[in-house]
Amino acid sequence: MDLGWLACDAQPMPDYYRDLASDYHWLFPDPIVKYPGILGGTSPGSADLVEAVAREVKPGAAVLDCACGIGTDAMALAHRGFRVTASDGSPEMVAEAARRLRTHAPDVEFVRCLWQDLPATLTREYELVLCLGNSLGHAGSHEAMVRALRGMRGVLSPTGTLVVDSRNWELLYRERPRVVVADEVRRRDGIRSWCVYVWTIPAAFPEPCQAEVLFLLEHPDGAVTHRRHPIDFQPFTPAQLEARLEEAGFTVTGGSYHPQRPRYALVARPN
Repeated sequence: MDLGWLACDAQPMPDYYRDLASDYHWLFPDPIVKYPGILGGTSPGSADLVEAVAREVKPGAAVLDCACGIGTDAMALAHRGFRVTASDGSPEMVAEAARRLRTHAPDVEFVRCLWQDLPATLTREYELVLCLGNSLGHAGSHEAMVRALRGMRGVLSPTGTLVVDSRNWELLYRERPRVVVADEVRRRDGIRSWCVYVWTIPAAFPEPCQAEVLFLLEHPDGAVTHRRHPIDFQPFTPAQLEARLEEAGFTVTGGSYHPQRPRYALVARPN
């Protein structure tokens, strides 16, 4: 089936989301994953910031969600009347996003591409680029993150805006949770799902950590199954993220960081 998405030739990072793509929707409540969605819904605590930035972008402008996952933010952007491109490094995520959006947002262009390859793959400039969903933790080293951010810079209009988000890794390493259970049971298509994060956090920051995402699924016949998805992250501080944005050619102009909040986002503009 032709899903209408492009592909770049670079070797991808380890694809933690290959098997998670079909389960990813369980991470979010219905208002986020169902049309029309909630812009910034994949960035808990920063949706108001994302909304405020998007209001400054003219209707019909070209926008890019470069960590699109299953397409929730791309769907919300399309509902606002923007010309949306949705990209992700995981082909399974891109395919799942295309499947989910083909009814309500059929004009979204889907691109399988790594961040550093965006300028060589895309043919237009964007007035807004979003990189949400705690995605930058997969970039890896300092140098790799700067390359990723430069890729985003390379497709951003001189008057455009970038919004990136992250977990508050310092808070996570201080609190060192082991098991975190979602605050609600989700029910879809006759199945009930409980989401559980099992964290392995090393003693020293910023050594990489791992989250095992577990879904406990109760089926209509009463049978209970589970699926397990381990995901690795390379943590960084807000100051490091800001410095790497500056190294990539941005100036940070706003953000939602608070030392006691588990997530935050930064707003940046090209120099």
